[in-house]
Amino acid sequence: MNEKFDLPLRLGRETVFESNYLQLHIDRVRQPNGAIIECFHYVEYPRPAVGILVENERGDVALCRVPRYTTQTCHWSVPAGGVEKGEEVLVAARRETWEETGFDSFDHRLIYSYYPQQGSSNKQFQIVFCKAGKKTGQPDPDEISEVRWFSRQEVEGLIEQGEMDDGLGLTALLLWLRDST
Repeated sequence: MNEKFDLPLRLGRETVFESNYLQLHIDRVRQPNGAIIECFHYVEYPRPAVGILVENERGDVALCRVPRYTTQTCHWSVPAGGVEKGEEVLVAARRETWEETGFDSFDHRLIYSYYPQQGSSNKQFQIVFCKAGKKTGQPDPDEISEVRWFSRQEVEGLIEQGEMDDGLGLTALLLWLRDST
């Protein structure tokens, strides 16, 4: 990594909210040019999240219909969830695949990692591709309304029609479409 650029420096911090899921801080920050930001709102997440592209033997992907309180929607997305404390990303991907689809999975590979809100948060998304094994369970009914297999053409249609509005799911699917051409 090229370290020739100065980075912002935290000069002070007030934590205004704290839970196991996230913390909200108001930081005092000095920018590299010397400017001071007196109230920088920073949402800190203790662990990353993982989004999984689960592919069956036909090359279709499993998508979950997920009801979301924050946006008052129930749209399709990839199986996803938080990485537990001390858990490896690929282990979390296997667990989340089973919890959200009921399918065992194998051949997990981390293909991408990114920060969706670098301007206000340290939230990190990890995207994992894997293969579907046997169905040994049921999706968690508290989180998932429906699970269905989608072909490449159907996924392209969902995206074209604006029916994929989840950033983690959309990013994962676009990487999958690029990878499967």
